[in-house]
Amino acid sequence: MNILFVHEVDWLRKVVFEIHTLSELLSLSGHQVYAIDYESMWVKNQPFDFGSLKTQTVDRVARAYPDASVSLIRPGFIKLPGLSRLSATYTHCREIQKTIKGKDIDVIILYSVPTNGWQTIRLSRKLGVPLVFRAIDIPNQLVPYPLLRPMVRCLERKVYSNVDLILTISPRLSQYVINMGAPPAKVELLLLGVDTGFFRPQPDDTEIRRKWGLGEKDLIIVFIGTLFGFSGLDAFIRRFSEIVREIPEARLLIVGDGPQRPGLERIITELGLQRQVIITGFQPYETMPGYINLAAVCINIFRLTATTRDIFPTKIVQYLACGKAVVATPLPGMTAIIHGREQGIVYATTPGEIASEIIALLQSPQDRQQLGQAALSYVKQAHSYDRIAQQLEAALGEVAGRGESA
Repeated sequence: MNILFVHEVDWLRKVVFEIHTLSELLSLSGHQVYAIDYESMWVKNQPFDFGSLKTQTVDRVARAYPDASVSLIRPGFIKLPGLSRLSATYTHCREIQKTIKGKDIDVIILYSVPTNGWQTIRLSRKLGVPLVFRAIDIPNQLVPYPLLRPMVRCLERKVYSNVDLILTISPRLSQYVINMGAPPAKVELLLLGVDTGFFRPQPDDTEIRRKWGLGEKDLIIVFIGTLFGFSGLDAFIRRFSEIVREIPEARLLIVGDGPQRPGLERIITELGLQRQVIITGFQPYETMPGYINLAAVCINIFRLTATTRDIFPTKIVQYLACGKAVVATPLPGMTAIIHGREQGIVYATTPGEIASEIIALLQSPQDRQQLGQAALSYVKQAHSYDRIAQQLEAALGEVAGRGESA
């Protein structure tokens, strides 16, 4: 099949996540895969760099698998705040139509809503190409400007009610899109996947320990991801002294960056925790298993908000695939799939409960080992990317009218 992925984030600079992995696995299975992105992380290269409306192409993109090949198409835009996405709505419409026609696209997978979602819907209908929407989050809640959220919510309704199939990552997200107008018969569950050959238990990386000043006996708590205001890390760091009093070797390693970082650094300095809490900034994707495998315990302590309620963070399956015990807040989107200890996760609600559970795990290597074994068994059975990619390929073949053998 000729498959087109459409998104509204920077394909080349965004950390590697599902869209990269699935598109590349499909290319490795013999399909011709194209992608259209929006350079959401754009910067001016010089004072008078105002961008261009010309399209750029990048051939043989491979970010997750070296032998993969995705043809990336990058519509131009004006590099001015406010005009960047507005100009992109025009250039994306033009380029999506050109790609569908010129590349003889059989099926489209849409990951986006406001920048190019409605254009993709209109063009897929006009040109008779089936369209699948992949629901991994709630788009209107990710918009940084509250005044724009109602508009994005309206666009969501338009998308959900007009696509041929919606593949969601959790039962909670399935119910959300149905409540937003998706026909129930067109909503199916496709769990988040993880590359269990890449994310797997590995020996402790002494180079990473040395790089960040971590000792051989330090017990490391690892968080990986973008630092948003809902991360829960601010409240957790304020309780971290309690953990250190009980476990002097405890260290918190935050592997990521984002808008919350300056606030976290202020808290760390105020509490004198510069030695115990380290923020690394974003690190190369290929080093992620090394960072996770440093951990005695991994955490995902997101606050329960409208943004986080129905999501299932990708980092969870990466932690579990490395055989790590995980402490997490019980987001409904997660608990609907992973019930708890039998899959390697300990749920805790408040910062105090989170601290207590982490202390207990740091004091019990046996409990950590049992949780890690449960995590590995569960992930291999339910979240292996080989399994998820096969399910996606079958769904796309069915929508395109080619059956599972397409």
